[in-house]
Amino acid sequence: MGLVNQVVDDDQVDATAAELAARLARGPTAAFGGVKRLLAELSPARDSLRPRKPLHCARGTSAEGREGIAAFLEKRTPRF
Repeated sequence: MGLVNQVVDDDQVDATAAELAARLARGPTAAFGGVKRLLAELSPARDSLRPRKPLHCARGTSAEGREGIAAFLEKRTPRF
């Protein structure tokens, strides 16, 4: 499921966690929040994409969404 993406020695845990936190903070935080809400709502009864469509549409037209799409198309790192 991709829950663990890196293993580090005990003495590197704090520095590695701080680096990841900083990278996430520079990212599309509103989109991250939306994904977190969607994951919290997952259940067998809600496994279709229909209930998620409004959030995806809203995020795709937000400033973060437009920058993410532009960066992807321009093959550059997004600036959130």
